[in-house]
Amino acid sequence: MTDTKPRLTQCSDLIYDVGLHRGTDSAFYLRKGFRVVGIEASPGLVDLAREQFREEIVDGRLTLIPAAIAPEAGRIPFYLNLDKDVWGTISPDFASRNERLGTRNEAVEVEAVTFRSVLEQHGIPYYLKVDIEGADTLCLEALHEFPERPRFVSVEIDLTCFAEGFDCLVHLWNLGYREFKVVNQSLNKRVQCPDPPLEGVYVPASFGAECSGPFGEEAPGRWLSIEETLQRCLSVMRQQQLFGASGGKYYDTWLRHPVKWFRRLAGMEPIGWYDLHAKFS
Repeated sequence: MTDTKPRLTQCSDLIYDVGLHRGTDSAFYLRKGFRVVGIEASPGLVDLAREQFREEIVDGRLTLIPAAIAPEAGRIPFYLNLDKDVWGTISPDFASRNERLGTRNEAVEVEAVTFRSVLEQHGIPYYLKVDIEGADTLCLEALHEFPERPRFVSVEIDLTCFAEGFDCLVHLWNLGYREFKVVNQSLNKRVQCPDPPLEGVYVPASFGAECSGPFGEEAPGRWLSIEETLQRCLSVMRQQQLFGASGGKYYDTWLRHPVKWFRRLAGMEPIGWYDLHAKFS
């Protein structure tokens, strides 16, 4: 049977930053010597990116797509988070979750594009970073339509719900990814880029909790098998149920801070938000 999937060229110097936010990750990728396609839905953050990356946009090193990734192209509601702009989302469920966590939303209408159309226009990247609050799997689903794959992928993974985290891992496995890292973004401040570099050129960068940090072979930790990754995810899920912000047993009680300090003294990692990195074999 003939393969009818559209063939695209993988670009070894190209990175997709899906969920550009304030541009911290894109700035890092550009300094590493890569071209970037940045996708952002929030109108205010789009304006910020246009100003911040004015020279890179003119030079063609950064392509800015001011739109949300959605199942269909058109105009759709986007929920701006008025207290944490990193939590903007097209998902009403995520917007409701954010309100339960004490933040406020404002719905605005934005342009939407499909991730398939982005891939068809710009090609398959070397590294695909996705962090779009409840719509990450739309990007993974679109990859199934092409025979080529990014060498590396990272997505924010929800480890408070087994079904959602497992769904993301299944997509990556079916796409051909066989090695994984579960990276705690709360530990980003401890991460340093290796010198000599393993990706691009060396950059003496520092990282915060609201950026994805190093990627590819430079992502912190060792590569895990699918079995090790599942065990790691289940361990984090159990700790999220006790200590996490989304309904943790101790999170909304006076014990929150004593438990946090005890975990720190015991050398345990803080419970925060996680990225799942995958390497294509």
